[in-house]
Amino acid sequence: MSGLFINAIATFVLSVALVVVLRRLTIAFQLVDRPDSIRKRHKGAVPLCGGIAIFAAFITVSFATLKPEILGLNFWLALLVILLMGVVDDRRPLPAAGRLVMQLVMAIALVGGADIGSLSIGALFSQNSGLFLPLFFVIGVLFVTGLVNSWNMLDGVDGLAGGTALVTLVWLMFVASFADMTRLVAPLEALATCLCAFLVFNMRSPWRTRASIFLGDAGSTALGATIAYIILLLATGSMAVTFPTLLWVVILPVTDTLSLIVRRLLASRSPMSADRWHLHHLLQDHGFSASATTNTLIVVSAICGGIGYAGIRANVPGEVMALGLMVPICLHTIFVLAATGNLSKSWSRRARFELFAKGTNVVSPSPETAFTLPLPSTLLKDE
Repeated sequence: MSGLFINAIATFVLSVALVVVLRRLTIAFQLVDRPDSIRKRHKGAVPLCGGIAIFAAFITVSFATLKPEILGLNFWLALLVILLMGVVDDRRPLPAAGRLVMQLVMAIALVGGADIGSLSIGALFSQNSGLFLPLFFVIGVLFVTGLVNSWNMLDGVDGLAGGTALVTLVWLMFVASFADMTRLVAPLEALATCLCAFLVFNMRSPWRTRASIFLGDAGSTALGATIAYIILLLATGSMAVTFPTLLWVVILPVTDTLSLIVRRLLASRSPMSADRWHLHHLLQDHGFSASATTNTLIVVSAICGGIGYAGIRANVPGEVMALGLMVPICLHTIFVLAATGNLSKSWSRRARFELFAKGTNVVSPSPETAFTLPLPSTLLKDE
């Protein structure tokens, strides 16, 4: 126990030291995030060294004191690729199509390192799972790629992406311990410790009014890839852990990303375009402070993760846990509709339809306005 504590302290100190050093270097190399008047509302140029510091410390500790082969060579190579791509993207934005292709290649490498044919989804797929190998492979690649982008999109408020990742890693540690996959606990603990050091500089508190460093695309995408890979390892390494149950641990960023894609497509916009339609932006636009937004979403993520862990402990079938995911998805949808004004519009249209059906003389909306997607004026601004 004392050895684990000493390792954690050493990892924390190393991470803090790397943040301090890299903060100066990233400023010198202009690897900073500058505010704008629309989406990025922070003050001053903020160094984008958080992700570099986190994973530099994690890689150092893993190869110096842990067993790097636990996660496999494919993981470390994919991690280096996505970190490098993120740093380049932070310095000079890359084309969305190019990023997506590289993310898919990285996802294929990660899925190839897991025994994807053993993916535990539920009783429906438990028999002759070899027949479903192509389907499982596609699910794995889409999941990794999706979570990479989900965590990138989540990184919009001080402490949110890092805090949510920390909560997720803690639940995954509990799951790994319960599923007798304790070999994953040490790397998860090391990465969580590195995140704690980062949050000292990134999360708002009575001692810090705003973040002094950001994750950057390198950090957010690498966190998404790592968490996705660990989930696949757990879902393929133990029959006690089903993939739908583990989705509860990451359902918040996944749901918000899917919601964004749908709303952008309905608005005839690219799914990869930037805006202030994210869940954290909606909360802020409706009166939540940055700290309140971060704390609220971290608590929600923790609750969802707790439900997933409880389902694993209670041996709830994967199909039941999958159906249960409709609850947070529906709650998210209702909130978004209410926050964007669409919920009241829907009720108004329904009332007009009922009056029309009863024969009441009601002016019918024109075809041009009947199917518009109304959004608050503050949300129509783009990057």
